[in-house]
Amino acid sequence: MTNNDVLVIGAGHNGLAAAGYLARAGLGVTVLEARSLVGGASTTEEILPALRGSSCAFTVGLLRPEVINDLELKKYGLDLYHGGDAMTWTIEDGGRDYVMWSEVDETLRETRERFGAAEAEGFMSLGMDMQVVGDLLTPLLLAPPITMDELADRFDRVGAGALFDRFVTGNVRDVVEHYFTDPLLRGHFAYPGLVSFFGGPSTPGSAYVFAHHSVGEFEGHFGQWGWARGGMGAIADALAASARAYGAAVLTDQRVAQIMVDDGRVTGVVTAEGREFTARVVISNLDPTTTMTSLLPAEHTDQTFGEIDHRGSMARVYFAADALPRYRTDREHALHSAHTFLGPDVDVLEAAGKAQAAGRLPDAPPIEVVIEGVRDPQLRDGKRYLITTGVQQLPIELADRSWDEARTDLERLVLRRLEDFAPGFTDHVLDVSSLTPQDLAREYGLPGGNIYHGAMTPDQILAGRSPYRTPVAGLYLCGSGTHPGGGVMGAPGYNGAMAVLTDLELPTPRPWAVRSGASLAERSRMYLAAATQGTAAGRRLMTRLASSRTLRPAVRTFTKRKSQ
Repeated sequence: MTNNDVLVIGAGHNGLAAAGYLARAGLGVTVLEARSLVGGASTTEEILPALRGSSCAFTVGLLRPEVINDLELKKYGLDLYHGGDAMTWTIEDGGRDYVMWSEVDETLRETRERFGAAEAEGFMSLGMDMQVVGDLLTPLLLAPPITMDELADRFDRVGAGALFDRFVTGNVRDVVEHYFTDPLLRGHFAYPGLVSFFGGPSTPGSAYVFAHHSVGEFEGHFGQWGWARGGMGAIADALAASARAYGAAVLTDQRVAQIMVDDGRVTGVVTAEGREFTARVVISNLDPTTTMTSLLPAEHTDQTFGEIDHRGSMARVYFAADALPRYRTDREHALHSAHTFLGPDVDVLEAAGKAQAAGRLPDAPPIEVVIEGVRDPQLRDGKRYLITTGVQQLPIELADRSWDEARTDLERLVLRRLEDFAPGFTDHVLDVSSLTPQDLAREYGLPGGNIYHGAMTPDQILAGRSPYRTPVAGLYLCGSGTHPGGGVMGAPGYNGAMAVLTDLELPTPRPWAVRSGASLAERSRMYLAAATQGTAAGRRLMTRLASSRTLRPAVRTFTKRKSQ
């Protein structure tokens, strides 16, 4: 029997973040992980022989800078880097394409030259509105959750009620049709609203999944994202190293079978092999449903946690290839370092949502593609590359067969779609593997195959997510099923740890409360958006100014975020 102050169930990135904060507060912490490696869905694994890569999550844009700095992750080996000039590359059926560049002026020029001045103004308007939304949501991340009514009031107080309706409770089809007319641009911006989502672009609530990314930043700049050298497992490794440096034990191959409770208070856990660990606090990085309905003694099981909506899944299909795809576009040079999207047309996304509801594979799904080895030599094997693809809007169960039975058809479907956009690629494929929605549930502990531990719909965000403090004294939650939700951000882990420290009357790194009022920079952005977006002349002026290479430093300053 091993005694501890705190036991953390699960070494996903949020569990490791919680462990790091609690260890730094002087508590004795042990983390118990069922798998043989840490990270949960933020891992780097050998996916195909001699080819390692990020198995689930692969981009860094939501990871909170406060977590990076508080836990000194760069000191413990985390190396984050920008992937190059091109952030995203979207190609539609027929070969037209669109690139979002890391610099706003380049993206605006690309948009204007390929689609016209009106679409460039639409991009600028969307960006400014998203930054306002981000400025209103970001202060809520590292704090106890507020209610939806309180969030609406925050928007109303700064005259942004229309943005609340559009981005929080609306659907992503209305969002993209508000800003753009070109189908390629509409599809490009609709796709992020359907990540692990049940439905299509017209489904109410899809706009919030899109808006959730407005809280993202990279190296302090809004609208940017980057990569972790060595893959996403590098984030988990740095978190584990940081926690260990302050005395935490991180143990793998330790699947928790039961949480022990005595007289209404948690006393520890028992592993699948019968090993007991005692503690006065247990904090679970597992999803709330599993924690509260499967691990507790029968008399403490809380079936209300079994009512969480977990619908909305995805799949990964990986290819080992001896050559990179040669996409059919008029682009002079391929942009394989970019996060690539193939065929995300809004109507196709609607059809995929209908297929999902019917429990079948979509006919021609949009595909996302990431090739980490282009940027990171340690994630390729000589001239062999790991081509990682993603398919969204999939059901957890198929109507006519199991996912294991459908695996080959899924892999063939994705390869066929790649061949549609890169003729001849099939000839260079050496091997293939995949993660189906059922694999995500079985191997990564994601119920329903939902990467967020529960749908990120308006009724399940903010205070609608599971509470950090459970009905069992001493038992807490810190995974993505709690506020502020999914993505590799570390904020749920932070908040779960703050709930523990607050209850133990120990100091927290910063006040654990919603920051009142906006900063000067945030107020300036809100004022500028309100002053310029209401008229055609104002939109043209802002677009013209932001398109200037000379004014790039000013635009960078405008998009700069300040950590809490």
